[in-house]
Amino acid sequence: MKLLYTLLLGAAAAISANASVPVVEQPKTSGNPTSFAIVVDEATYKATLPSIERYRDAVERDGLATYVIHSDWASPDEVRQAIINLGEKQPSLEGFVLVGDVPVAMVRNAQHNTSAFKMDEDGFPWIESSVPTDRFYDVPQMQFRFLKQDEEHPHLFYYELTEESPQWVVPKWYSARIRYPKELGGDAHKSIAAFLDKAAAAKDAMKKDQLDHVVAFNGHGYNSDCLIAWMDEEKAYREYFPKAFEKATGFKHWNFRMDPKMKYKLFEELQRPEIDIFMFHEHGGPTTQYINGSGESTSETTRLENIRKTLYRTIKRTMAKKGTPKEEIIASLCEEYGLTPEFFSDFDNPEYWRKDSIEATEINIASEELHNRITNPRMVMFNACYNGSFHEDDYIAGDYLFNNGNTVVTQGNTRNVLQDRWTLEMLGMLSHGMRVGQYNRMVATLEGHLQGDPTVRFAPLEANTLAADITLRKNDVAYWRSLLNSPYADVQSLAMRMIADNDYDGKFSPELLNIYRTSPFNTVRMEAVKLLRRYNNADFLEAVRLGVNDPYELVARLTADYAGNIGDKSLLPAMLESYINGSERQRVHRSLGSSFILFDLDDVVAAVNDYYAGPGANRYNAAQEKADMMEWIEAMRERVVETNNAIVDKDKKERSRIMQIRTVRNNPYHPYLDNYFAVIADNNNPESVRVNMAEALGWFVNSIRRGDIIDFCQKTMNQPNVPEKVRAELQQTINRLK
Repeated sequence: MKLLYTLLLGAAAAISANASVPVVEQPKTSGNPTSFAIVVDEATYKATLPSIERYRDAVERDGLATYVIHSDWASPDEVRQAIINLGEKQPSLEGFVLVGDVPVAMVRNAQHNTSAFKMDEDGFPWIESSVPTDRFYDVPQMQFRFLKQDEEHPHLFYYELTEESPQWVVPKWYSARIRYPKELGGDAHKSIAAFLDKAAAAKDAMKKDQLDHVVAFNGHGYNSDCLIAWMDEEKAYREYFPKAFEKATGFKHWNFRMDPKMKYKLFEELQRPEIDIFMFHEHGGPTTQYINGSGESTSETTRLENIRKTLYRTIKRTMAKKGTPKEEIIASLCEEYGLTPEFFSDFDNPEYWRKDSIEATEINIASEELHNRITNPRMVMFNACYNGSFHEDDYIAGDYLFNNGNTVVTQGNTRNVLQDRWTLEMLGMLSHGMRVGQYNRMVATLEGHLQGDPTVRFAPLEANTLAADITLRKNDVAYWRSLLNSPYADVQSLAMRMIADNDYDGKFSPELLNIYRTSPFNTVRMEAVKLLRRYNNADFLEAVRLGVNDPYELVARLTADYAGNIGDKSLLPAMLESYINGSERQRVHRSLGSSFILFDLDDVVAAVNDYYAGPGANRYNAAQEKADMMEWIEAMRERVVETNNAIVDKDKKERSRIMQIRTVRNNPYHPYLDNYFAVIADNNNPESVRVNMAEALGWFVNSIRRGDIIDFCQKTMNQPNVPEKVRAELQQTINRLK
């Protein structure tokens, strides 16, 4: 291990040796309270200098002293160090933008900092199983170990998060990328210069532009297509964007169901010059936005065609990915679904695939359609997988920037992203003059990034100094306490966050619980619960118990997940009340079902018996409902027992055991923790099994047995003959759970 580390350090040093010394240009004006940096590669700097200067001057006029740092960057380490050096000299540094061909860090061993990405790093190519992330640059306290540079894609550099590092993403600064998608064609430097000129012009144009025109769209398959979840988000939008609700076209809340070819209506909205923010809540890929899906099956004919379409595409994918002969796949599908070979008679028909291609074109938005299209919303959010893949030669979030429209900043993800997360957290601060970068810093994940200008801001609803205060007065608890009574929900939430960030002795916890109990604002209650999760105490437990029946669907949905992560059986009665009485909230119902299986299922059975002996006794058809519930629990028990038996079964193949262990990451089975401890402690288990099991313990962050896990890890680390890789993983787990 020491030899490998020495070799890696040598490789990193060799890269650094080829680098030039960064040039740091000082701001042109004085007197601005906070600062910003433009970090650019030398070739882009020389080719776009007049535009860089116009952009810098515009940012300075908007209140940020702006540095320009340029160099022939040889590695991410060099860029990172230049930013850290500036931050040490300028403690008022708010953030930075990376312009042009600035190296990309591909981070490994840090998937717990993503919302959903859980790809096997050993089983898949590095370029697929690593996370492209600029958290490498804006979280200086995290420590990374250099691994290698990608040979085919030299702008990509692989690192892994070290075991000793802080394990959570808490950015010190905000950041964004201005990286031109090569597939757009043309001259990249001219296009970057044009964007910088557009961003500079926007600064003056937006000085009086309040956030009063908003469009939100939910695509096919998002949040299980739950209409309750979709409708309930308007509660947040009303709290966040009050100006947008003052006229009929100020806020539009769209859903894919409104038109079978919704993309064309979206294109119309994207060209409205007055739109401030456009939010896509959808599924996606690097170059695709999934909008409509195949539509609802309203007759036997449409159902049959949707089945045919699904199976035909399955055959194509399987042939492409696995090389399986077509005939073999068809025979398997016939046997599985009771079909005849005639059902697949159109598979080789070019006309069938021509129609299929036309349909796919009409229900999705592809990058090619954006290459010559104007987009006008100042900010576009892509709450979707992969739309923000800035390391690729083409990516959706970049396509929205480099056109003649008004869009100057986008938000997207480089990897897949969890649907059941608070996608709108802190977004309302944009109504109060906060810069988009400042907002994004407060909701950062490993995969979530800004593209374009992070200094963008709208005119505030009322004059305030919050944009500077969040940097200059971040430790002024008395000031933030004075904002707890703000009439605006988002200002209250910001104040709560800033107080919690300074609450080193944990005294704010009871007050947060009281805020949750009493606040009329849905988003404030959600923020209170999320902050209480940090404390991981009895106040958090009580907020979760109340939260699963909260009137705001998102609070109920996320606390349903938190309940499973905690595993305290005292939560079961409240969970059952929500599960049985609120099944129309599909996503909450789903989350509760996933959480029940993480408890001791005997406790769940007892809670079900208590419910139907008490509050559920008079429900319509209570006996059958209870029987169905018990049948479901027993089916889940079989699955849970099978998974956990496989984990401890030494007769099973090593790879098979590891696959089952990996499921524990998303399913922290609290009753089986002693089994997991035994797997790690047993020297007769393969090292890889022990390492993966130790890593899985790091996902029990809110478990009622969190203290037991930390104690076990500390004791095991001190045992003789523990392999170095196991010891390192135990150390990382401890740091994650602290």
